[in-house]
Amino acid sequence: MIKLFSYGTLCSPHVQINEFGQKFYVEPDLDYISGWDLIECYINDGYYKLAIPADKHSIFSGAIVHVPEELLPLIDKYEGKEYVREVVKTLSGTECIMYVKRTDKKRNP
Repeated sequence: MIKLFSYGTLCSPHVQINEFGQKFYVEPDLDYISGWDLIECYINDGYYKLAIPADKHSIFSGAIVHVPEELLPLIDKYEGKEYVREVVKTLSGTECIMYVKRTDKKRNP
């Protein structure tokens, strides 16, 4: 299983079942991530949140979702070309992946 920090639709059991045919385990307590901010962008048919690099004082919450590793290509496709996976560490110390806004620049640690 892969731990995914989700700040949007991947937390929803409805989305999980409709898009991937199964429910994922979502940890009951929210976690937090720093160094990132959320922006809202119009993509295809609606407004969606995208995580972008920010200063270390920027914090937002999300849920840790456990997804089968073999479903990552399907989740990549669901997220679309505007997002890319990044390995992050939450404030509780959990290492997970998070979908962030795709850019041409590499993020410095």
